[in-house]
Amino acid sequence: ERVLIDVRGKLARLIKAATPDRVIFTCNTTDALNMAIKGALREGDHVITSELEHNSVLRPLARLKQTRQIQVTTLPFDVRGQVDPDAFRRAITPRTRMLILTHASNVIGTIQPIEEVGKIARDHNLLFLVDAAQTLGKVDINVQTANIDLLAGPGHKGLMGPPGTGFLYVGERAVLEPWREGGT
Repeated sequence: ERVLIDVRGKLARLIKAATPDRVIFTCNTTDALNMAIKGALREGDHVITSELEHNSVLRPLARLKQTRQIQVTTLPFDVRGQVDPDAFRRAITPRTRMLILTHASNVIGTIQPIEEVGKIARDHNLLFLVDAAQTLGKVDINVQTANIDLLAGPGHKGLMGPPGTGFLYVGERAVLEPWREGGT
């Protein structure tokens, strides 16, 4: 138990979370992203994301389009591999609930402007989910200054922990419904 508490505290310090009790351990980043997406989105919500997202974002969104009739706007990236933050702003509708952006694509590796997108999310009272699978432990992430409500990351890769580990940071503005039942 002490090891888990210690690791939770180290993760909170790494991402500059206000408190370690907002860090949830998961099986991996895919599990964390599914927990965030399926736990936060409701029937008929609108989500804005990018073409750079990993299948662990795109597939849950595709499933929720079928089961919860959510709407998804997928933004393109430019020749430099960047998603324009203003494109997020322009795509917001009255039904928009969440903005989702990878910190860096697993295919092309460009670092995305999460601080700018996070400000747009906060200005419009939207949840902001960041996939940090490729950058955690390599590129600084500050969930407070970037206005990140949900951050998913792996234990392996940049943190050099064991495979089959990950976490989800759940900020105070995010309320998630369980997407799995069973256990205690």
